[in-house]
Amino acid sequence: KNMQKKIIIEVSGMSCSHCEKTVEDAAMSVNGVSKAKADAKKGTLVLKADDLSVTDSVKKAVADSGFSCR
Repeated sequence: KNMQKKIIIEVSGMSCSHCEKTVEDAAMSVNGVSKAKADAKKGTLVLKADDLSVTDSVKKAVADSGFSCR
């Protein structure tokens, strides 16, 4: 089994647990992402994924759900 990569993306605009869930759902919709944990206080989204190549797709999915990534 290959090692999962840990990816941290800065996300702005999250203010509550509902926002976190929306961002997590967006991230989980991307093929290859096995885990997503958003933190509104820190403004971060931590992913576990098969490969770092999912990063751009996740950023796009999060942006499409109404939040901005850095």
